[in-house]
Amino acid sequence: MQFQGTINFAAGQTAVWQTLTDPHAVSRCTPNLTNWTELPSNTQFQLQFTWGNSSSRVNIPLLLTWQTITPPSFLEWQSEALIGSTCLLINGRFHLNPTTPTSTQLDFIAELDPPNKMLQQVIQSAAPRLLDNFFRCLKTSVEAV
Repeated sequence: MQFQGTINFAAGQTAVWQTLTDPHAVSRCTPNLTNWTELPSNTQFQLQFTWGNSSSRVNIPLLLTWQTITPPSFLEWQSEALIGSTCLLINGRFHLNPTTPTSTQLDFIAELDPPNKMLQQVIQSAAPRLLDNFFRCLKTSVEAV
């Protein structure tokens, strides 16, 4: 399963990069994130998400690792989410391309292979809305600077 898209920012490449790699800024934009900790390597983060409604919430721990970092144009990452006893691996990449000195195009891709059909259906229905909310917030944060 793959999610990909392009977001255009009315901001320079460095400003987009700085926001995208600022854990505080990203955490404010991440839906369902309840807690996060930067690990000593400065390239790993322990995240805690909740999912569900008020009567049945599930806690989802996720370990996020930045793998390839090429400022200010490329970030490759991997995450491992634990959903119950199921481990879900997600790989992703962000490419930042300046289109003018004051505008940047961000291309993203996230790839995952849910181990069962039920989880696949949940992700397929929820991910587009969550990604849209995340990138809309990120765009607002970057362009407000």
